[in-house]
Amino acid sequence: RARARARGGAPMAMCRRMPGAPLAAGYEIAAAGDYPEDLDDVPRVITVTGRHKERENQDLQGEYVRITNFHGRPAYRKPGTRTCIRYWSIADRWLIDREGLQESDTCNAYAEQGGARHPACEDLVWRVWESKHKQHVRDPEMLVTACPSELQIIGRAAGRENFALNGTYKLIGLHQGRVAYQKEGDKHAIRYWALGDRWLLDLEGLRDIDVCNAYADAHGSLHPGTTGLAWHVWDSVRNKHVLDSTLQSIVAPAVIELVGREPPKENVSMNGTYFLVGLFCGRPAYMKADGTGHAIRYWPREDRWLIDLDGLRDIDLCNAYAEAIPGLEHPGDLSLVWHVWETSRGRHLTDPAVRTIATPHWVTVSGRDPYKENAALNGKYHLVDVVEGKPAYKKEDCDHVMRYWPSEDRWVIDLEAGFNGADIANAYADAKGAEHPGNTELLWYVWETSRGCHVADEDIIAEGEYMDLVDWSKVPGAVARFDAVC
Repeated sequence: RARARARGGAPMAMCRRMPGAPLAAGYEIAAAGDYPEDLDDVPRVITVTGRHKERENQDLQGEYVRITNFHGRPAYRKPGTRTCIRYWSIADRWLIDREGLQESDTCNAYAEQGGARHPACEDLVWRVWESKHKQHVRDPEMLVTACPSELQIIGRAAGRENFALNGTYKLIGLHQGRVAYQKEGDKHAIRYWALGDRWLLDLEGLRDIDVCNAYADAHGSLHPGTTGLAWHVWDSVRNKHVLDSTLQSIVAPAVIELVGREPPKENVSMNGTYFLVGLFCGRPAYMKADGTGHAIRYWPREDRWLIDLDGLRDIDLCNAYAEAIPGLEHPGDLSLVWHVWETSRGRHLTDPAVRTIATPHWVTVSGRDPYKENAALNGKYHLVDVVEGKPAYKKEDCDHVMRYWPSEDRWVIDLEAGFNGADIANAYADAKGAEHPGNTELLWYVWETSRGCHVADEDIIAEGEYMDLVDWSKVPGAVARFDAVC
């Protein structure tokens, strides 16, 4: 421990945690499966959206994950923060509260409960605190929904008209009574057109006209990522929208990382980054973009996910497999257990080190003053493994790492001991449900020898960065491999 202090680190147990509210009456953390039977159908993840970015409390927006029951209703927390959505039975209201789960009617936003079993009811009208008015003000644009927070549009071939439709679209609010999505930093949008009951892809953004670059009949679907939508794309030569069976809207991560297969074991080449290529057997399929054709695909006959180094094939041969988990529609989840082929044994053997996860490929740490102690924590860290059940990151040119420490539920930055530093760290952030350290909501505490403790540094930002989407027309053989089985 003396060595740790000398190098600018200290046991985290010696440091005070960020102040938190005590557990209140009516609050109990529920383990998986412990929720009352009549609440089993409530969503696990919900999204707050629609608040204008320049209005007070706009940062309440984002994804919230179900953590427990509170006052007889499900409660949700925004990962990396204490901000919760909770039920307040005394006033029969849903509250959004930065101070977490507490026995108080103080909140940043609220909605009259109206019989809703959970807060992701699009009929609820939210009132948000505005200091200049000294009261909660009705905001009809703010929405809490169980619809996916983002979806992927893929499949439009490069060089074809309206190729720009491809990309990741994020939930931004409501339009004509249904959820709307838009690309970050662009006008491109997916919106609902009520008169025709259609989803429209519009490169000109959110407009109240029926002009669009592509459309799909909604058939009453709640969001445009619903499986089975048939998209028709505008063709200027033919002067009409034409069905494009390769264009798909999919609710799945754009990128999945596979880590953990160690040399000299067989099939080590399965490690790497896999990109969404389309639907295969009704589920998202992924391939590497290096031309190898290595793929992760679904096999419905045995309800399994397969890693196949020979690509997308309609057979049950594979290099590794994992039993599919009910309710999990893609293979990027740490709960999957992979069994990898071993030629010497003539069968697949469980390899607990092999993991597939949807997580940033890099995490960039910035903001630490270069003249302060531990300024070396600034820099770019890349994904290398899963440690303590969470993604772990390391700088390429040294042993600086970002890792999870489960006993204190913290993300730590260790500049010397790597992944073996236990509870000693140069910096830490209380995880509060954050699944990776690239969550910009995290507050980092950095060791300062002169103070003898870790001190909060609000200037530090750790931001995750994902691999760019792939233009499959430029990957040798990729289109042919996919077309051959679709």
